[in-house]
Amino acid sequence: MKKLSILIILISILSCKSHQTAVIQNDEKYGLINRSGEIIVSPLYDYIIKSSSTNLFMVQKDEKYGFINKKGEIIIPIIYDDASPFYERLSAVKKGNKYGFIDSKGRSRISFKFDDVFLGFSKGLSDVTVNDSCGYINKRGKIVVPIKYETCYPFLSDLAHIITFDEESFLINKKGQLIEYKKGLYEYKKLWSPLNSYPGSFKTSTGRGRINRKGDTIIPPIYSSVGNFQEKLSIVQRNGKWGFYNDSGKMILKPTFDDLWHFTQGLAKFKLNGLWGYVNKNGKIAIEPRFESAGEFRNGLAYVKINGLYGYINRKGEILIEPKFEIASHFE
Repeated sequence: MKKLSILIILISILSCKSHQTAVIQNDEKYGLINRSGEIIVSPLYDYIIKSSSTNLFMVQKDEKYGFINKKGEIIIPIIYDDASPFYERLSAVKKGNKYGFIDSKGRSRISFKFDDVFLGFSKGLSDVTVNDSCGYINKRGKIVVPIKYETCYPFLSDLAHIITFDEESFLINKKGQLIEYKKGLYEYKKLWSPLNSYPGSFKTSTGRGRINRKGDTIIPPIYSSVGNFQEKLSIVQRNGKWGFYNDSGKMILKPTFDDLWHFTQGLAKFKLNGLWGYVNKNGKIAIEPRFESAGEFRNGLAYVKINGLYGYINRKGEILIEPKFEIASHFE
């Protein structure tokens, strides 16, 4: 039974990977490829982005927006003046001068009566703007937080960040109650930028450092930049060079690279002497710097630029899709 369960899981993973696609660009138009590098939607569009909560892709063509599936079939006509990807199965679209919300079949779910939408639905609520003031609605289109603020950031938890017309910042809950932001209480609460962009970071006259949740200093304040922990590692910059620490405060790699990004899937891309490569969590170079540009690893692949064109490599640095695209993106 255990072997059968493992087999089923492996088949499921392989099946999911086989359905992954990436957005590419050729001749200044966007299309889609599969993991074999085959073009499955010809580059016809001015822009393509995948929705997070459906299998539809938002496309732009001739300054109009609509949605296609991964076969390239138009599911929602390309007739809107603006659109967002689907969030929580609803998309904010603009018709004329007003925004409303449609579902994945193109049916109107919330009428067109808003002047703007910053993102769309997150944690059950969406920001909306009317006459330069913003608030929040639920999925029935009911206003649940009054439309009276200057800036309304999306809910990423039970709280969101708003700014009043007096330029005061507050947290707000889903009932519309304002809460004063206190760093010690809400520093690790998931909030849209700019609040909580760097939880645990601090600055002194000598530079930036980081503390843990107990208040212990784990990265000394000697750096010009200190990144958030990702995969239990924090990148740091000093004197123009980058290295990283683990979450116990141990320096794994002293500042060495000219540029360094956060870790994903056990590797971080770095730049040295004008070329990009990848370093592992032990601070050892896993893929030598030989690329003109590089992306982070997602779903086992990363896009890289060679001789002016993009292709894809695996975590061993082997080229799986030959460089032949003007622009490439992650497989999802």
